Amino acid sequence: MGELLEPLYAAVLDISALQTFNRRLAEFTDSHITGVLIHDVAAGKGQVSHVHGVDHARMAGLLADLDLREDPWMKRVTPQLAIGRVLNTDAFVARSEALNNGFYDAYYRQLDIVQQVASVGLYDGSSSVTLSLCHGDIHRAYGEAELGLMQALTPHWINAYAMLRRISGLQQQVTTLEQALEHSPVAMLMLGRDLRICRCNAAAERLLGGGLLRREEGRLNVAGRARAGVQGLLQRALRGDSRLSGGDVEKLIVHDGAQRPQLVLTAHRLVQWSPHAQGALLVFVREVGQAAESLEPILRKLFGLTEAESRLALALHRHADIGVAAQECGITQGTALSRLKTIYDKTGERGQVSLVRLIAALATVCN
Repeated sequence: MGELLEPLYAAVLDISALQTFNRRLAEFTDSHITGVLIHDVAAGKGQVSHVHGVDHARMAGLLADLDLREDPWMKRVTPQLAIGRVLNTDAFVARSEALNNGFYDAYYRQLDIVQQVASVGLYDGSSSVTLSLCHGDIHRAYGEAELGLMQALTPHWINAYAMLRRISGLQQQVTTLEQALEHSPVAMLMLGRDLRICRCNAAAERLLGGGLLRREEGRLNVAGRARAGVQGLLQRALRGDSRLSGGDVEKLIVHDGAQRPQLVLTAHRLVQWSPHAQGALLVFVREVGQAAESLEPILRKLFGLTEAESRLALALHRHADIGVAAQECGITQGTALSRLKTIYDKTGERGQVSLVRLIAALATVCN
């Protein structure tokens, strides 16, 4: 069991380890074919995931031309499909019957399969994933040793396959997130502990190329009097020495020469999850632009904002400061905060930063 479980669980992180597992399982059970098979019950189709002992393409090609609903073995086995079951073809169809039908000649005889034992690692009512082993000796039957091994192996096979699916799903989510970050209108930069830029998305590259952000000896900076403020922000984030009770670093607004808001920066310390993890800080940078007045009717149409609410949302986008935004709208800061709560409810956002990012994204699309 130890020699089987080591590559089985290793396959959770490195799928190529299944080759070693399948080969060892074939040796220990004297099987000429072992592998992971997928069965689409409703469509009557089979797929080969990983197989040992036969050419993958050949086996997949044979399955592609067949309807498994016509297979005498599958007709009897399918009603018994359930996670954890170990299914033995000899227990469902007599060999004399199985070996003398057209389906056997079209598929099993081509692969020299006389008996098959399958351990069900997944069954969701429509498809199954099994760990299968096969032999082609008409005078032989799998005995207690082989069947007992499959029974003992089944709980581990179920666990390993569940972990494999979970990690595959997470990897897909990470890939999707990576793509979303790359195409986000909000500039994002990952910095190392030395505050050098490790990576950044397209929006950040645009700001760096335009001179609003600076890359000086690989480190993030800005021009003018705001340099000290930016470095202070990054150092506080790196130390986790936040001025805010929520554990986040307060935003920093960078002004231009005329003291108009130009950039808004926030920096967030990353939790190290691996000795090889590269980044230490994640920095978000938003350019404070003049949102088109045409955004007002769009905000009202998309989210049902009133005219007063849409004006406040755009003022907040322009100034990145609720006090200044309230002043522009001719209302008190208390009224503005109360109005913001309604805007949050209508847009589904929770917080000024999230709301401003939403408007920035809409402004980018409109432009």
